[in-house]
Amino acid sequence: MRGGIARSTLLTTLVFGLRFLLQAATLLLVARLLGPENYGVFAGAAALAIFLGALSAFGMPLIFMRIVARLPSQRDEVLAYAFPTILLLGSVTLCFYLMVSFSVFGFGGFGIGILLPIGLAEIVLQPLLVLCAADRHGLGRVASAQLLQVAPLALRLLSALLVMAAMPRAPVVAYAIGYLAASVLALWGGTRGMPFPYPCRWRLPRRYELREALGFAVADLSRNGPTELDKTLAARLLPAPAAGLYAAGTRIMAAVVLPVMALAVSALPRLFREGDDGNAASNRLVLWMSCIAFLYGIVLSGVLWYLAPWMDFFLGNAYQGVGEVVRTLCWVVPGLSLRLVFGNVLVARGQPWMRVGFESAGLLVLAVMAIWLANRNGAIGMPMALVCSEWAMAMMGGGLVIRLCRRHR
Repeated sequence: MRGGIARSTLLTTLVFGLRFLLQAATLLLVARLLGPENYGVFAGAAALAIFLGALSAFGMPLIFMRIVARLPSQRDEVLAYAFPTILLLGSVTLCFYLMVSFSVFGFGGFGIGILLPIGLAEIVLQPLLVLCAADRHGLGRVASAQLLQVAPLALRLLSALLVMAAMPRAPVVAYAIGYLAASVLALWGGTRGMPFPYPCRWRLPRRYELREALGFAVADLSRNGPTELDKTLAARLLPAPAAGLYAAGTRIMAAVVLPVMALAVSALPRLFREGDDGNAASNRLVLWMSCIAFLYGIVLSGVLWYLAPWMDFFLGNAYQGVGEVVRTLCWVVPGLSLRLVFGNVLVARGQPWMRVGFESAGLLVLAVMAIWLANRNGAIGMPMALVCSEWAMAMMGGGLVIRLCRRHR
């Protein structure tokens, strides 16, 4: 692995370490503040919004990152259609999110005062923030890009602290408003220094630009699907307290794989520059990334297995049983680590539809296994379904990457 990627990975890992601390602190506060029943529904609603946020982004951050990495002089031209596209699709997707939340997933008990702030934050504002981060990422400032995306987490932690100190009658509503305010402030900071075009220069993407963006958009949807929609499925299939246990367990597991995410995102600029013309050096990089991701996954899952019994203590009596959920999720970590690396390699090599294919198949595995195992095994059935899904995707993604690397030997 070249020194530049290694240094970038180290810096990004430090930023992701900060992200881990913020996520852990926010999880402890919000889980205690809302209780298992409300936390499970809140996590399901937020997960659905995060998943749909990839649709409103429509692949524009990845398109922008690739252009900045290859031809920085063309960044203004891409922003002229990327910014209005996100605003337009975000508004339409937000309406769809509210409709689906009320009519399909049963989140209507929360009310518009909770769902609207969550939707605005994740479906409209977060894609714009990721677009700002993509500019820094494409220039090789990976740690700075990730630090920008950490900003909302820090502000949400502050929001949770304020709500816990004030103890309002409706803490869920208060935290939802703080959730939105955090995204607004982070986006305001992220746009400073960005060459955003004036509205008079805005335009819709041309047909070939839409075709190019579509593959990245669907790849983003498929990437977020297994790690976000599982919580939405849990909120639908499990009793609210059990869904809360599962949501807390998966948030802990997701925080553990942050070093692997740091590795995957640090290598993206180089992989994008090389495009789909893979060579021996690039193939060696893919091999090293895969080996490190797998070893990371094994070590991190072992650490998580050892720490799992302490989760019941940290989250409080209301979350008794979350340690068992976390121990089952330990089996997910190596497969998830490999899946993240394989997916990024396929996208950077110009094969986003391959990623869509294997992750969509994994999402189908998740849905089928979740319906079967959740009814049969209760709260522990959802982690078991996620284990099956992530390892199925890791094997399918690995097969596709091996075939692609052999083609360019």
